[in-house]
Amino acid sequence: MNLIYSHNYSTARAFALDLGLVPGDWKWINDARVLKDYPRADIHRVSHWEANPHRADIDAALHHAKKEHRLGTLTDYSRP
Repeated sequence: MNLIYSHNYSTARAFALDLGLVPGDWKWINDARVLKDYPRADIHRVSHWEANPHRADIDAALHHAKKEHRLGTLTDYSRP
């Protein structure tokens, strides 16, 4: 599973389409529960991810997953 960390669903969907991902291969990280539901998933952080309305909870869940070795690859596409 590919998890996309962006500020909204539209941005996540556009990014997934650019990567050639089809529905079912990706999910937008809209809250921390998504990270718990998909342990060891690959995470793609895209531009404006910091504007996600649940950023604090998601960041805490990412930190916890990393600490527990339940985090897949985290790729940061938000940097130029």
